[in-house]
Amino acid sequence: MSYFRNLVTENPMTVEITRFRRKYFSPRGGSFASVVLTLIGVVYLGLLALVWNFREEAHPVFLVILQTGVFTLLAPAMLHGSIAGERERRSWDFLLVAPVTHGQIVAGKFLGSVVAVLIGAAFFVLPIGIGVLYYAPSYTDVGVNFGNLIEAELLSVTWGIFVCAMTIFFSGRCRRGFIALGATLGVLIASLIVWPVLTTASGGMTTELHLLNFFHPFWALAQIAVAGSPDTSFPDTGAFSWMFGIPQILVYLGLSLVLLAWTERTLRFADNDVKFLPKNKDA
Repeated sequence: MSYFRNLVTENPMTVEITRFRRKYFSPRGGSFASVVLTLIGVVYLGLLALVWNFREEAHPVFLVILQTGVFTLLAPAMLHGSIAGERERRSWDFLLVAPVTHGQIVAGKFLGSVVAVLIGAAFFVLPIGIGVLYYAPSYTDVGVNFGNLIEAELLSVTWGIFVCAMTIFFSGRCRRGFIALGATLGVLIASLIVWPVLTTASGGMTTELHLLNFFHPFWALAQIAVAGSPDTSFPDTGAFSWMFGIPQILVYLGLSLVLLAWTERTLRFADNDVKFLPKNKDA
């Protein structure tokens, strides 16, 4: 309990939540925040208009897939400078002499990003709600399963949290924000695009393919969307439906904790130390 208090309830770095919200979601954040809010408003209204226009074809889980794509792109864009940017602005030295620990710094940055993910999920409540109310399934599809929808939403949010943790990790490990951005995007492209292309090129819709793409959020969400569907293009969705949803949620949360702990360890390194693991003091 004291550990939780130290990192969350009594952490001075939770001010990052307010700073993050003001920078990206408040008109008081300056001209940059105003431009971001304007763009978000225009895109959001366009999304609502599109969903309303095609409301009978708007499968709610497919809207969750769109939400997941937004998390995947925006998290690295907003967080790549969370720690590396502090170094570039020469404000990192002030944080090091402040009465906060490395763990509190990482927790503060992470909590600010989690709030941003939850705000993003809140924006998608209305279009997903339109899909729930008006979606009309065809004969090859099934109606909205609320259990599957909640599971898909939790998977999407936990994936966004994982991407935030991974971006903070690279930001803490790299000296430049754009290098952290490139490293994060490289891992995402390799895992979400290159790896599925290589695995699908090696075989069809087989059991092995399910296992190879177990961690892929979009694959898992697609399986949740067609669960129970008579569509023969997804023959294994019934037999392997248990593999998609809860397992990925637990994995993403576990990996997030590992990356955050790893980030805290890397912040103890000297600035010119490029190792990803600390040296054994007894060596």
